[in-house]
Amino acid sequence: MKPSPSPPWRMIRLLMVSEILWSLGEGLFFYLIPVYLQELKAEPQQIGLVLGMGELALTLLYLPVGWVADRLRHKPLMLGGWIAGLIGVLGMAGATDWRTFAPGLTLYLMSGYCLPIIHAYVARLAGPIPLEQAFPLLSAGYALGGLLTPALGGWLAQHWGMRRVLLISAGLFLLSTLTALFLPMDPPPERPRHRSARELWQGIPWPFGLALLALFTIGQVGLALLPNFLQQAGGWTKAHLGLFASLQALGIILIGPVLGRWDQGRTRPLGLLSAWGLGWTALLLLLVGFRHLPLVMGAMTLLGSVYAGYSLAAARILRLAPPEARATSSALVHTARSLALTLGAPIAGFLFALQPAYPLQVAWLLLPLAIGLAFWAGALDRKPEVLSSGQEKANGVTSIRMALRENGGIVAEHGLEEDMHGL
Repeated sequence: MKPSPSPPWRMIRLLMVSEILWSLGEGLFFYLIPVYLQELKAEPQQIGLVLGMGELALTLLYLPVGWVADRLRHKPLMLGGWIAGLIGVLGMAGATDWRTFAPGLTLYLMSGYCLPIIHAYVARLAGPIPLEQAFPLLSAGYALGGLLTPALGGWLAQHWGMRRVLLISAGLFLLSTLTALFLPMDPPPERPRHRSARELWQGIPWPFGLALLALFTIGQVGLALLPNFLQQAGGWTKAHLGLFASLQALGIILIGPVLGRWDQGRTRPLGLLSAWGLGWTALLLLLVGFRHLPLVMGAMTLLGSVYAGYSLAAARILRLAPPEARATSSALVHTARSLALTLGAPIAGFLFALQPAYPLQVAWLLLPLAIGLAFWAGALDRKPEVLSSGQEKANGVTSIRMALRENGGIVAEHGLEEDMHGL
């Protein structure tokens, strides 16, 4: 008789289903938002401003919500993110110009406040599962759901219009929210008694958070208006842009779990830095070959490593942080990511208005410096150990393969983050 999955794997399987449903909906439209804003009569600077507004609002939420989450059960706070995202996409579907689109997009982006709580929730219930394996696997599972939908979304937008695409996405978000209701409730956290609030605040790895802010900001300068660059400079259609987004998802699936194994048990975040090194290579390919389909396809696949790198950053900071401040420390990563878009998108808009290739060129020149800073700040003082009290060390590759067989082998050897609820 086949043994039933252990509770941690049942939790991950259910979370995986919910995130795949969400990614199916998000993949239909998210990559096309800059182009759709342009169709709604927004100028490049206004596109950067709208994206930056939503990310700024999200940035202001992360750390306070993370602080609250360290003192409460995680599941109810997580569910609020699902509901806010559903309302936000309905608001975008009803927009008639870029000004009325902005509030729905802002609410949708703000729903991402639940991402660090999801990471802390998984860490709280993961048992013996190594986080450097679990996070990239979940990220790859999320990417699996969005593997084909960006190309489909581009085709649907070309023939049906973006409003219908957004309504289809809302239906998938509703199914994802209903699935999340069945996630197990996490236990209440233990109140830290032996450390003061000041000591906990000082224990949060701020240097690594600042290094990530620099890395993510430079990356966003190159990526924020990349669809617009490919459309205007390369002449690619919406259908092509959807295909390119699907290739990014493929890169997350193929590259992310491998890089996660490189980080596990190491004092330096080699997998994280390799992810951004591959992104640097992708920017170079786009600069020299943006009109050549094979080069663009290869570059977009490599860019998937950058998005896998976000989940590796979350796993690394949880190794650096005290156990009593996991949600707050995870929120620091997402604050850095959100603030990076707040800063990077307007910069990209300004550079794009001067010359469409300038954002990619600036990002390519500065990324090596930011990668070196993250290499220095992300070092551990000791060999990483599995989080959660009472956990035992486990072999990552064996554990993941056993879990995949246990759960139906959803992604074969590659396994299964976010985000948006993804990444």
